[in-house]
Amino acid sequence: MFFKRNAESRQEHSKCHFNGHCEINSLNRHLCSSCRLVKCFESGMQIQMLRSSIIKKNKTKRKIKETERLDILTTLNNTNRTQNTLNSNRLQSAQSTFSINDWNLLSNLTQCYDELGGFSLVQDFIREQNSLPPKARYKRTSVSQLILSLIGRSQLFYENNTHFISLCSHDRSILVHSSMKYIGSLGACFIIRNNDLWNNLIFYKSAENFYRFNTLAGTVRILNQLDFDSTFLKLALAILVFSTFDYTYYSNLAPVELFDIKTILHIQNIYAELVWQYLT
Repeated sequence: MFFKRNAESRQEHSKCHFNGHCEINSLNRHLCSSCRLVKCFESGMQIQMLRSSIIKKNKTKRKIKETERLDILTTLNNTNRTQNTLNSNRLQSAQSTFSINDWNLLSNLTQCYDELGGFSLVQDFIREQNSLPPKARYKRTSVSQLILSLIGRSQLFYENNTHFISLCSHDRSILVHSSMKYIGSLGACFIIRNNDLWNNLIFYKSAENFYRFNTLAGTVRILNQLDFDSTFLKLALAILVFSTFDYTYYSNLAPVELFDIKTILHIQNIYAELVWQYLT
């Protein structure tokens, strides 16, 4: 350790007060660092060897970090591939019981969510975080921005649903106002869970600043206990889009009524029957 600390920094600046005539041994080695360093060189120690050791250690550390990143990305890809395979098998078995219209509706729904839901956004976020130093990863600001981005993308789920587009602007506005908080939150939790980020303690602690503590703890506990079928969840979100329930509260303002409640209930039935056929 002495040679490592002093070989480069003191060999030109350190001077012996006794003109280099100190006799260095294990008992008095602390008395004169200059003569001690000279003795290190005389015994065969070399700065070049020290440099190569440092370079080798740095290369090893970089290689280990790169391997860790690749392992994380490989795990994510394998998890997604396994889940996609299971869902694909279930879809293939369900295809025989679906009508052409039902099958097209289910296919378009799942494809729309896969493209717009934010799966690629989360994977890009993970890659970006893994490229940072460990202490700079999953900070509160970046985690909050990710969650807000996922919630914001839920609006695309409305805009690309043909049944939703067919409604009048008044009813669309009411449905978005009443259900988007559920669609956005559930969708974000599902995508984050699908990438195993809830099991990352640093990410979880940062997310606590966004969600309420009890709400987040309960949600993650349920998510970890259930083996979600992603296709089923996408169908459930579609049903929530057309749900007419909301918080019960009292206000002096008159409630806003839907213009075409019959059509909305009919659309609810379409997706409910689709879920039933898929599960059976």
